[in-house]
Amino acid sequence: MDRPFTIEVLVDKKQTLWAVDGEHYCSYAHRQPNPFAATWVQVAGVRNATLNINKTDIYPVMAPPPIESSEPICWRPNALATLSNGVPEGHQLVIHGRLRPLLHSFAIELTDGAREWPAPNVHLHVNVRAQIDSQLERQLVVLNAWYAAWGPERRYAARAAISAKNSLLIDASYFLQTTFRIIRAAGEWAVYADDSMIGELDYRASPDGVTALRFRGDLYPEQVFLCPATNSPVREE
Repeated sequence: MDRPFTIEVLVDKKQTLWAVDGEHYCSYAHRQPNPFAATWVQVAGVRNATLNINKTDIYPVMAPPPIESSEPICWRPNALATLSNGVPEGHQLVIHGRLRPLLHSFAIELTDGAREWPAPNVHLHVNVRAQIDSQLERQLVVLNAWYAAWGPERRYAARAAISAKNSLLIDASYFLQTTFRIIRAAGEWAVYADDSMIGELDYRASPDGVTALRFRGDLYPEQVFLCPATNSPVREE
């Protein structure tokens, strides 16, 4: 309220993408066969609005540059980061962070490009979907990959995968600090939350193609680093 803001709306052949102040917010698949046939735009409920229509090769135009994961930098939610060396064989990506107390969902993705659009390939998509107590059976950890389209999902019951002691998904207000590990194993990605395995996904393309990391939703990363896949991760110098 009462401050300037910018909304970017990108229309491509398949969907419309929306960003607020340089941060991707949501997307919407077209229901009309030709989305470029629209002849007018309506803006309501905004004071002192200006409207610019431009062709672009970048989205969001106002987005900050991707974070270099090796830099000691202040991380933010909904971030993009480059992995200059990818995830070498026998190594793991370690993510220390916090969860929003009223946890809804979050995603961690390993991609082949640090960009929002055109959409990069997603070698690993880890989506944690939490619900209220009356819907505990619907709490899921969903693993997938995207190469021009989503493949078959691998689903794991969150309650079975994560112990009641940690209560990561059952009541996040009692367990804000968390550590995720994504391990490049012999033939699959293995995902751990505080030393409990929450899922595995077989490689659907060469893991050497991973060059970037993306966060979405209610996970607030504080430290991210790459190290050998040992039981007690030690940061590499």
